[in-house]
Amino acid sequence: MNKLLTVGLLLLVAGTSQAKDQRENCNQKASSAASDERSQIIEACIRRNASVTNMPPMLARMSQCNREAGEMSGENRVRFVNTCLQRPD
Repeated sequence: MNKLLTVGLLLLVAGTSQAKDQRENCNQKASSAASDERSQIIEACIRRNASVTNMPPMLARMSQCNREAGEMSGENRVRFVNTCLQRPD
């Protein structure tokens, strides 16, 4: 689930003009690192730069539901997140 959220955030950030600056900034921060370490640095950097205010509504909702799910795991987490996503705002 976290990988899915990370991919969603990466796609979100990849689609905006502000994102280009963020990507360049994150690339500079990771310039001295090697492959896997570089990817981790860039992912962490992008996650720090993403905020709910610049996310599409569905991604913001998913992020909120994931935070509410906390330490739940497995089927309980899936059921909770699905119910959370279906709640009216």
